[in-house]
Amino acid sequence: MPTTPTAKNYDVKHIHQGPGDLWLISPAPVDSVAPLVTLAVDGSPDATTFPTAVHLGALDSAVTISVKPKIEDITVDQFAGPVAQYLTAEEMSIEADFVQLDPKIMQNLMPFCVFSTQATPGYNLLTFGDQPLPAVGQCVAFISPKRAVVGCFIVSVLFAAIGTLGLSTAIGRAKKSSYKGTFKGLTDPTRTAGRRIGLVYETL
Repeated sequence: MPTTPTAKNYDVKHIHQGPGDLWLISPAPVDSVAPLVTLAVDGSPDATTFPTAVHLGALDSAVTISVKPKIEDITVDQFAGPVAQYLTAEEMSIEADFVQLDPKIMQNLMPFCVFSTQATPGYNLLTFGDQPLPAVGQCVAFISPKRAVVGCFIVSVLFAAIGTLGLSTAIGRAKKSSYKGTFKGLTDPTRTAGRRIGLVYETL
């Protein structure tokens, strides 16, 4: 007996491929049903809304967006399998390989350092030792143009994040210098439950 087939969800526009850019933006998007980043036409953070946005330079390879829940089973003696589950913890992070050995950029990934600059003699300086971590994180956004839809973007945001870069890089003739940095999202208790750490979305 003939039956009506169920539609299959093949949509190549949602197969993403391509680079993006990492930004620090301030202030973070307001707490709302859709706390989106206001973008300029080229996908950068809008300069009027985010006048102090900082671009974090060239990247060596793909950026990794990670959301890791920790889910525990609820079991009862009457049944062999779990009857429910509950969430005990969750983490969201953005990790990238950076290639610009620029202390002005690196300070944003190393909140335990102190940055200073001077024109004469000229230097940009990072110093280390007993610098306390900031109480409040900074908003981080990764913005990548969609491959199949011009003017649309994939956006990942941490509302408040702490950089966890411990610098390790090689300097020499045979290979360019690079270093791996991670921004780990913090929970913002002032935001609505369900959107206190970050978000991932596409523009249409």
